[in-house]
Amino acid sequence: MRAQTIAISQIDASDRLRPVDPLVVEAYAAIAEQRVNEGLSPLIQPIIVRPWPEGANSYKLTAGAHRLAVLGAIGREELVVGDDVIVRAEGDDNARDSEIFENLADAGLTALDRAIFLNEAKQRFDAKRGETRGRKRKDVEFKEKEIRAESAIISSQRFTKDAARRIGLAEVVVKEAVRIAKALDPLVIPQLRGTMIEDNQNELKQLAELDGGSQRKAVAAIRGGEVKTVAQARVAIGVDKPKTDDLQARIYADLLDRWSKASNKTKRQFMADVGLVYAEKDEKA
Repeated sequence: MRAQTIAISQIDASDRLRPVDPLVVEAYAAIAEQRVNEGLSPLIQPIIVRPWPEGANSYKLTAGAHRLAVLGAIGREELVVGDDVIVRAEGDDNARDSEIFENLADAGLTALDRAIFLNEAKQRFDAKRGETRGRKRKDVEFKEKEIRAESAIISSQRFTKDAARRIGLAEVVVKEAVRIAKALDPLVIPQLRGTMIEDNQNELKQLAELDGGSQRKAVAAIRGGEVKTVAQARVAIGVDKPKTDDLQARIYADLLDRWSKASNKTKRQFMADVGLVYAEKDEKA
């Protein structure tokens, strides 16, 4: 009996909180191909989809956007139900919850994406708590520490405490991550991806303390190579005044960099201008 399959073309993977990183897909595609060569399923953990009501025989991705992209990258057109994909009937609300908490359990999640997912989870938690508190029937009143098992949704009066316990972080880190996501300018978030500060919560915290316009200028300075850190960017865009020592250190580093790139002719001219003699090395002028 032929196993049931779902074509990748039948799966809608749009409207995701976390964009697919091509570098991650490339790395895991190599692993998936090796597993296939060894006679194993390409995925260690199958993706999760749900029947999608907008068309017959179609599905919406619930969890596993990177895994789905990996399967496409290695040339798979059909997915085997049970091995590559699990079909789970659930509504939009529960599906989003599943996406959030599966991603939060990912050890490779960046500080930026972790903040985004935690903020989304907190907003959903607050909304559900408000809805529950608004009801008058005692049998549907909000219950402390009630956990929905299938999606691991936190329904406790202490969101940060339960979230921290579930993802193995300190409460203060969870609170800070939520504050960062709330404060970041939406236009800045795509520009942060691929930078050194994407996975540095302290750097993100410093950036989030700026207004939206300053955030955009700071990230532009970092992406342009003008500076490397948010602290340096804050000085570069005029938010903070440079410390004298830091300013001189930057000037000195810049001089060394420019000197290393100068030709013999330029070095001779500079040395003559300051009253010194340049001892040439064997290099082209």
